[in-house]
Amino acid sequence: MTFIEMQFFVFLFAAAVIFYICPVKHRWKVLLGASIVFYAIAGIKYLPFILFTSFTVFLAGRKMGHIYEEMEQHLLEENLDRKAKKEIKEQAKNRCKKAMLAALLCNLLILIIVKFTKFAVNPINDLLTALGQEGNFSAAYIIVPLGISYYTFSCLSYLLDVYWKREEYENNYARFLLYAIYFPHILQGPIERYGRLGKRLKGEFLFDYDRVCAGLQLMVWGIFKKLVIADRINLFTTAVYEKGSQAEGLIYVFAFFLDVVYIYADFSGCMDIARGASQIFGVELDLNFNHPFASKSVTEFWRRWHMSLGSWFKDYVYYPISTSKFVKNVAKSCKKHLPDAVTRSIVTAIPVTVTWVATGLWHGTGVTYLAWGLYYAFMIFMSVSFGDLFHNLALKLKINTQCWSYKVFQMVRTTCIFAGGRLLTRPGTLGLSWHALKSALLQFNPWVLTDGTLYEFGLSRSNFNLMLVTVVLFGGISILQQKGSVRDMIAKQNLAVRWGIYFAAIFSILIFGIYGSGYDASSFVYMAY
Repeated sequence: MTFIEMQFFVFLFAAAVIFYICPVKHRWKVLLGASIVFYAIAGIKYLPFILFTSFTVFLAGRKMGHIYEEMEQHLLEENLDRKAKKEIKEQAKNRCKKAMLAALLCNLLILIIVKFTKFAVNPINDLLTALGQEGNFSAAYIIVPLGISYYTFSCLSYLLDVYWKREEYENNYARFLLYAIYFPHILQGPIERYGRLGKRLKGEFLFDYDRVCAGLQLMVWGIFKKLVIADRINLFTTAVYEKGSQAEGLIYVFAFFLDVVYIYADFSGCMDIARGASQIFGVELDLNFNHPFASKSVTEFWRRWHMSLGSWFKDYVYYPISTSKFVKNVAKSCKKHLPDAVTRSIVTAIPVTVTWVATGLWHGTGVTYLAWGLYYAFMIFMSVSFGDLFHNLALKLKINTQCWSYKVFQMVRTTCIFAGGRLLTRPGTLGLSWHALKSALLQFNPWVLTDGTLYEFGLSRSNFNLMLVTVVLFGGISILQQKGSVRDMIAKQNLAVRWGIYFAAIFSILIFGIYGSGYDASSFVYMAY
């Protein structure tokens, strides 16, 4: 069950009715029950995985919490000198570290096995054949639990926060399970922190008509982005890459940049539906996108795109590596033999490379995603290491970096860098990516804009033109959103205008949404991660 299926809307309506009928103090239990049912509907065989992860992390967190409480009690004892207190703290830290590592490694191993076992299909079949058995093992036998990347990262963030004493441990497993399995964010995130979502799920859930309406409006906008904009673009870009021998030059250029709109509309559309559904119950989910294509640099882009994932890797991978003993030892060794500038570059490159390779492999398993990770590691490294140098060079060349045209140039540059990253993974193989890039750069065929060639790739003339209209509409609304809430702007209009806009959006989804046999309009691209 995903956010676009009619089954989900029936489920959401039933859950909301039961939620508000129940007494306030029991409403969190309704959310827990609804979330378990939602997950079980997706596949009862997936349920043991999330129960195992949540329970082991919960137990480890409680164990560490008790150890820290015992430590605090010992530190209050009289006649303890500084050395004794230090020893007590170190002993407590070591005991907590064992509990933390046990839960961390166990659940990371499950995630790695699930994501990478498909690469062992051929070796497993070869082994079975060598043993005289039928080598018929396939990737279809591998169980991939719903949202495993998202709930694993959410649980591990809690585990590490308790270990680092950033958060108090949770003593109620049911409360913690609700945080892990809460259904609006289980499909595609955002990757929530317990210190935020956990506390919100303990709030007093009172009915608020305006908030419920705002949630429904956000859901409609998300559905519009998914069905009307993203899925229509996907028909075109998929056809371009599947008919590679027929596509050339500007057709690939169209596909490159339309694919950027596709991934943004699809993923942000899912986030809007998730946040809107959660608002109905009075629970705010973290914002996962903040107008990323208004970014002036690639580092700023990743602070605005998939914000929960970026902050997760920054807090739990980048910072720990950059402050680790290994990196400090590398820095000391380099200072003895290399110039300071080279040393700084090496010290910067290590955590950046590890972080972005890990980010790439989180997004997908294979050479294309490894290349994607290395690509962004290089781009981030260049931005961090030489950003000031490039800026100073622009000033020396008398380039006005404050004028609107230069800012537009920066935004276009950032968008092109993102499109380059998508090009590494979207075609399917690096060979196809290279073919598409080479054709786009070397073949100039402007006649495809007028001779009807563009209408041979998945969309008729009318559908292609509608796609362009919706892309422009999407861009216009995104610009308005940077000036304030569009929902608030609509709310200030007269009743007839407000409802005219609402009905126009709903009927646009019903009339122009992409449906039909053989096309899975219910799946979101980031569900695969």
